[in-house]
Amino acid sequence: MIKHIKNFYYFYKFSKSILFFVFLFFTLNFQTSLSFFSIFEISTPSLVSIVIYLCIVRFNINPSNIILLLTGFFHDIVIGNNLGITSIFLLIFKYFIFRLILEKINKKNQEEWIYFTIIFIFSFSIVFLLNLIISFSLPELSPIFFHVGVTLILFPIINISINFFSYVSRLIKS
Repeated sequence: MIKHIKNFYYFYKFSKSILFFVFLFFTLNFQTSLSFFSIFEISTPSLVSIVIYLCIVRFNINPSNIILLLTGFFHDIVIGNNLGITSIFLLIFKYFIFRLILEKINKKNQEEWIYFTIIFIFSFSIVFLLNLIISFSLPELSPIFFHVGVTLILFPIINISINFFSYVSRLIKS
């Protein structure tokens, strides 16, 4: 009996990991498809960083490093980026979340945007410098500033939307 329970537990963990992998891969592809809209023609916001941050900090879902690595590799293969750059970004982003946020975690939502900004800019800067070293050329900076700016603007909007939906669901339950 215990063996069957253990098998169901492993199946549950595996299916949850596969589901999160599919969700992250869908988010990355949705983020890429935003470039077809004229407003995001220059550069798309980093929705996957917002999703990973909220999953770790708000919903206590800890994505495994293997899931982030595979998601980044598959995304790089589909898009045609330098192989491993997205994986490195996702892993560095997760590392900074655990090092900067979870040591100083507080339940105030006012400082959440500041923490996200610091983590996103640090991890993006490291990956940007890595891309500079790989390509030996300085890219145009306006799409990079647009990417960072739109991501930092979208984070509080998504965060407020989640707070609103949780507030409404608590009102409906009570």
